Amino acid sequence: MDSATSATFVAEEPNHGLVRKAWDVTFRMGLRYIKNSYKDDPFRTFLEVCLIGFIVWYITKQKYNIGTNEIVLSEKEIDELVDEWKPEPLVPALTEFEREALDKAVMIDGPNGTKVRLASGTNNKPVLNFASYNFLGFLDSPELGKHAVESLRKYGVGSCGPPGFYGTLDVHMELEKQIAAFIGHSSAILYSQAFTTTLSVIPCFSKRSDIIVADEGVNFAVQKAIYLSRSKVYWYKHNDMADLERILKDVNKQLVGRRGKNALPRKFIVTEGLFQNTGDITPLVDLVELKHRYKYRIILDESYSFGVLGKRGAGLTDHFNIDPHEVDLLIGALCYAVGASGGFCCADKDLVEHQRLSGLGYCFSASMPGILTIAAADAIQALEVDPDNYLGTMRENTTLLRTLLKRIPGLQVDGVAESPLIHIRLSPETLVRMKRSGGTWTKTDIDRVLIELSEEALKDGVLLMRATYVDEHERLLPNSSIRICVSSAHTRKEIEKCAHAIKSAVSRITSKKR
Repeated sequence: MDSATSATFVAEEPNHGLVRKAWDVTFRMGLRYIKNSYKDDPFRTFLEVCLIGFIVWYITKQKYNIGTNEIVLSEKEIDELVDEWKPEPLVPALTEFEREALDKAVMIDGPNGTKVRLASGTNNKPVLNFASYNFLGFLDSPELGKHAVESLRKYGVGSCGPPGFYGTLDVHMELEKQIAAFIGHSSAILYSQAFTTTLSVIPCFSKRSDIIVADEGVNFAVQKAIYLSRSKVYWYKHNDMADLERILKDVNKQLVGRRGKNALPRKFIVTEGLFQNTGDITPLVDLVELKHRYKYRIILDESYSFGVLGKRGAGLTDHFNIDPHEVDLLIGALCYAVGASGGFCCADKDLVEHQRLSGLGYCFSASMPGILTIAAADAIQALEVDPDNYLGTMRENTTLLRTLLKRIPGLQVDGVAESPLIHIRLSPETLVRMKRSGGTWTKTDIDRVLIELSEEALKDGVLLMRATYVDEHERLLPNSSIRICVSSAHTRKEIEKCAHAIKSAVSRITSKKR
């Protein structure tokens, strides 16, 4: 060993001694820590050992390599796969009848109201509009329109945010208080769209383990809301209180002796105030009695009855003179009678505040624009100040039109007398006489006849529309009909003109053999 090597060996020996000494000290400290830790808290030691074992396992386990099973394709193979690929359509292809109905659909050119101009018309003459929801005629009010336009300078076009963030305006809070006071309930919450109001309220309270007993004639929005709730659903016959009571009894019997976390599910009766698909009114007095007898809560959709029924236009509770607090969740719309947009839910304060945190349509949708909020507030105030003017005229027009329509041979008129939502259809006897071969009528055949009837009425200057549905998603598909919307802004002469146009159209249609 030369002198250089021996010098290096002598220099490294003290370093090895220091490392060995440091290791011994660290080991003894670790051992002492483990002994003390086990003595004071053995569970902590067990947890740390498991954590160390997991870290070692995670570091040493075999990693998945994305490129290990990669298949290399040639340019020719790639081109062949691209040529063979056929993407699924975003929507199903239209049937022949759907294409035919779409081609014949009319489009309003300009503002909506009782008189409108059509983009597809050969001339630019206005026609009477009996197809749009404008029950109280607020779409034709220049005063409301002027005030709403003036608000644009202060609030702009939209809120650009959900209510829970920066989308709440002072007019939103004022309108909520105004609606609650008008209906007579404890509190109200405002939604930006009528359709999503129903879709938000019902799933917000009724969950997977809860029970819903619903009228099978409810509209499409209520049906979808019930579906989204994932609750156990029982359907009772349309407006049949005897069938409803039978189901309530059966459900309560099934819950007797039930144990566990789902022993006491929340139970709801869901129905409409004024049914969109039939023009009927639900018997709220009987409904409230059954609610108390069998311990259920009521969810009432008053989208079409708010502003229409009752002495003040406050809806079904006003119509039957029932305390609004008997309805646990009262849903309404501001786009049918009020002529604005959005919807609301009236309930006790706790239930309203729950929706501000759990109502999906409230939390994740931009709030209602200020201009539409002010329009809705002005309309409700006008209705409060002079209910006889708006409601009285609307009901006179409804009574007159129903009387004239019932005099038309071959025509069937549905709905209750108070409803400005009127469904008309050709009577079964008339359809039998029209069939040349004596065969049966399909729904598509009847729909084609109703489209033809609307076209004939349009020639006389009256706009009517066939009631359309998503057939495959309807719980109880309504019979084909034309839905007529009466407005307080219609004059007596316009009502008479509408009836005369329908009478002439029915006469021309029924004279043809099919």
